[in-house]
Amino acid sequence: MEILIVDDEPVSRAALKTLVEKLPDCRVREFAEAAAALSWCEANRPAVVIVGYVMPDLNGIEFTRAFRKLAGAADIPVLMVTANTDRDVRNQAFEIGVNDFLNKPYDSVELQTRVANMLALGSKQSYSQHAPVRQQESTNKTGVAQPQRLDLLLDLDLTRKRLADDETLLRHVARVFVRTVPELLNAVRTALAANDSERAYAEAHSLKGAVAVFEAPRVLEAIVAVEAHANNYNAAAAQSAFVAAQALVERLASELSLMYPQDSRAA
Repeated sequence: MEILIVDDEPVSRAALKTLVEKLPDCRVREFAEAAAALSWCEANRPAVVIVGYVMPDLNGIEFTRAFRKLAGAADIPVLMVTANTDRDVRNQAFEIGVNDFLNKPYDSVELQTRVANMLALGSKQSYSQHAPVRQQESTNKTGVAQPQRLDLLLDLDLTRKRLADDETLLRHVARVFVRTVPELLNAVRTALAANDSERAYAEAHSLKGAVAVFEAPRVLEAIVAVEAHANNYNAAAAQSAFVAAQALVERLASELSLMYPQDSRAA
């Protein structure tokens, strides 16, 4: 069964792909651009679609609206994974054909359960009658070198639990995060410098999605503050909040780079 993942954020996409492929007989087709995913769907029929909300070309609602118009797509389940908790956004998404939501940060078992239930029951049935998919327990004796400091931003144990104790997945998303976070930060910085609150909100939301893969609540809260001020068109407050958030994000990236150093191969 082919699961379609559409998300422009590489850290989030990597985590989703690895977790979904742990389900029996599931393989993933992933796209960073919604338009490219729609083109693929014109000739292919995924079993389930997992889509992010904030994306640069089409957002998750716009993607789903276009997807539902394709031949044979009316009954394919769509799961939206997002850090957005706005009730109006959810209502609009449900109206145009999103079947279910999963909030970031999410639990790995919850994600796998929802996808498995969608596969089993289809888009028109209840998702509440099936037990969670259980993963094999893996050892925590990983030999990861943790920074020697008492004020770590990252809760490594809770992050492992969120990622189903998959140390390979954790190493991979950590390395992707370290590589891509400078670009994410620069995107927010550039939008704020241009006094473009709407763009700043979208870029802060993308940054939040990357951070939400990890258990680092102080960092996440700082980015939420940037997002909230940008959403309220308060440029000065957003800029001030970004200074604090940037320092925390860079600290988190430093912690992850010490725990999971980049190697000569692509992570």
